[in-house]
Amino acid sequence: MLQIMRFGASGFLLLLCLAGCASDGHFGSQNYIVDLDKQCYCIEGSSDCHLLSLINPSFREDWIADAYGMPKQYYSWSASELANLLINPPDNSYQPEPIGGGQYRLPPTFATHMVWDVLAMEYFTLYRDDDGFMSVLELRPQPRRFSVPH
Repeated sequence: MLQIMRFGASGFLLLLCLAGCASDGHFGSQNYIVDLDKQCYCIEGSSDCHLLSLINPSFREDWIADAYGMPKQYYSWSASELANLLINPPDNSYQPEPIGGGQYRLPPTFATHMVWDVLAMEYFTLYRDDDGFMSVLELRPQPRRFSVPH
């Protein structure tokens, strides 16, 4: 019985690894959509979105500033200021594509991934990181920023 359990566990781990390898080409390669009217940041072709207002309680603005090559200093952005940063990148590393209705398509770059990662971590920290007694811990969001070169 123990041998069967070991085989089952190693088979499960192998499947997880293969699933991860199969998604490597697609993970982090999707464009982003910034919706100025709804103040959200989404992965194009997916229902995954985060509100830009999640930047308000963050202490990770310096991660974003560093990804855009901005000077080291204290940053504290509102949702509108973050949206402006996304559609007017200070390092001119990409050109946002207006797609209508107050929406812009952004390419997958280290900086745009970093914004996603910071918003995802803020959401996780605020709403999903429950370490209470007998809670089921969710896995932290997987960083997308490492899927493209810096």
